[in-house]
Amino acid sequence: MGKKRAIWISVVNVAILAAVFAGIISTVRAAGRDRDYIVAVEPQKSDTVRMIEAYERLSSQYLTLVQQNLVQMASTDRDILDKLAAIEKKLDALSVRLDRLVATGHTAPSSAVEQEN
Repeated sequence: MGKKRAIWISVVNVAILAAVFAGIISTVRAAGRDRDYIVAVEPQKSDTVRMIEAYERLSSQYLTLVQQNLVQMASTDRDILDKLAAIEKKLDALSVRLDRLVATGHTAPSSAVEQEN
């Protein structure tokens, strides 16, 4: 029985060595393969490009500010024109009324005119 056991242990040792040897060979083969890696790196912006982009942002903000101020000025101008139109309408009404008074022969009291002077 001792001889069978020794043979059995030898066969097991050979099998273990074969498995280890096969593992080492597969690792060496895998290491020998060429691997292609694709590395995507975002292009870096130069100082000039960053300066141009900052200038574009600044000019866009300035344009927006100018447009807002022009809208406010237009609104103010409309209000002023409406007030002037109302004043002109009142002046026209007074002119018509004065023309009617002059046509009927009414004159201003002389005492009121003299007191103002």
